[in-house]
Parts: sequence; C-alpha cells; structure tokens
Amino acid sequence: MNFEQLLYIVEVAKHNSLSIAAQNLHVTQSGISQSITGLEKELGLKILHRSRGHGAVPTDEGRIILKQAYEVLKKLEEIKEKANSFNSTEVGELRVSSIPGLTTVLVKALAAFRQDYPHVNVEINEKSVTSVIEDVRQHKTDIGLIAYSSDWNINMEGIAFESLLEGKQKVYVSKQSPLAFISTITPQEILDQTLVTYYGEFMQYFVQDFFSKYKPLKILFTANNLDGILQAIIENLAITFAPDFIMKNYIPVINGEIIPIDLVNHRGVNISFGLVLSEDKHLSILPNKYIHYLKSEITKS
Repeated sequence: MNFEQLLYIVEVAKHNSLSIAAQNLHVTQSGISQSITGLEKELGLKILHRSRGHGAVPTDEGRIILKQAYEVLKKLEEIKEKANSFNSTEVGELRVSSIPGLTTVLVKALAAFRQDYPHVNVEINEKSVTSVIEDVRQHKTDIGLIAYSSDWNINMEGIAFESLLEGKQKVYVSKQSPLAFISTITPQEILDQTLVTYYGEFMQYFVQDFFSKYKPLKILFTANNLDGILQAIIENLAITFAPDFIMKNYIPVINGEIIPIDLVNHRGVNISFGLVLSEDKHLSILPNKYIHYLKSEITKS
C-alpha cells in the first residue's frame, strides 16, 4: 500500500469515474486501474465496483476503506503544514468560493481577517452550488459556502458540510404591491403573479416543484444577476422566492423597498447555509482563521 493508491481511490470515488480521476491527477487511466486493482488484491477485498453503466462506485467495504484513506491524506496535509509553520511569515493565499448574495458577510469577515493577516492574498469567487462543491472537491478553493437542502440530489462524495444558518423560503414583493400589506401568503394567492427567478440549482428546483404542485406562473425573466432581479421587484414588475438569510443582506430589503412575506400552507423546504470542505484535505491555519471571523459575523447578523 502506498500514498498514490490512496489518492487514486479517493479521486475516483469523488467522481465515480476513472477517466476523470486520471485527468485530474495527470496520470493514465490504465495506471490508476492497475494501481487500484493491486491495492484490492493486497487488502483482499473489492473497494470499487466498476461497470460501464454506473462508472466506479464504492462497495460497502470500500466506503469504510475510503473513510480511512481520507483521514490518512488529511494527516499528510497536517505534516506539510507543520513543516511550513516553522518558517511561516504569515504570507500566503486564501481562496473562497461562495454562492451569490453573501458579499456583505464575506467582506466583513475579510476586514477582520486582514487585520491579523495583512499580507495574505484573498480571492473570493461567486459561483453556483455545484461549481462551489466541485472547486472544493478538486482543491481549487480552500472554503466553499453554499445553500443546501437534503432534498437535492447532489453528489457530496468526499465533501463535509457544516450548517451555519438555517432558513426558509419566502416571497418577496415590491412595497408598491397590494401584497405588501399582508404578513403571510398561500400558494393559491400568488398564482396570478409574474415571477422573476435567479438561475441557480436551488431556485430552479424550488420553482419547478412549486409549478408541479399548483400551476406554472408567468415568468418575466430568469437571471444570474441579482441586481436585475431586485430592480424588477422594486418596479413591481414581478415577485420572487428566495431564502431569507440571503435576501436580508440586500439594501432594498433593509430599507423597505422590497417586502418579505411568509409562505404558508406549502410544504417547507429545509434550507441551510453553510461550509463545504474537502474530507481529504487538512484545513490549514488561514482558512480556519477566516472561518472563525465568518462565524462571528454571522452571529452578529
């Protein structure tokens, strides 16, 4: 057994694919296959079930071995970090991938972080949920921040999720709308409304589920730019659905131009906002420090 074999089974399990693992690790697919076969023979058990239709899927015994492999790889990262710490000058890089709508909290946490680490280069990218998860899985980012629901069918292999906030979906309308004067609303009361939606996995899942249960609403437009969506609501051209922990950070909601309304008599969707981290990568000092400040800002808000 060697380091490469553990690295190979972890990477293959993340993607259920030998070809993707080979591409990510810059080795041949046959090399990965032979290495995993050798490890399985050495251990006397099947770690991955390989088939054309389903790719490479961990067996029950394989999942237990993979858990141990993740821990070994993390320990190796800890050793590297400890070695680097002896010559540390608090210079480095911190990469964060996040879903849109959390800029205020992220920047406030960054301001506190930079006081302790002024020479660290920080990169924050806004992406979709699946893109954030993939960045974490491929170690392209140190920290991922997403909205997540257990109702979604998302591959979380090799990913650890820590909830930081629990929220619920609300309806958001213009202060000029007749709906702005009520505190709760039922699905039946908005079926004649025009909808504007954000182009993201969670929103698309929620909207399609809502349409299938009741009836499709007229859609003004779908965009990946929240500023346009907010402006359409302010102008009373449409309403939208959105998680409360995201919308509460926007100025139009804070100053009352956009009004949140509780959606009732509809099966609730459990929504969490939280961290996504790689199970096979040790979290170093810089990401840990930033997470500390991020949690502090979330508590304040």
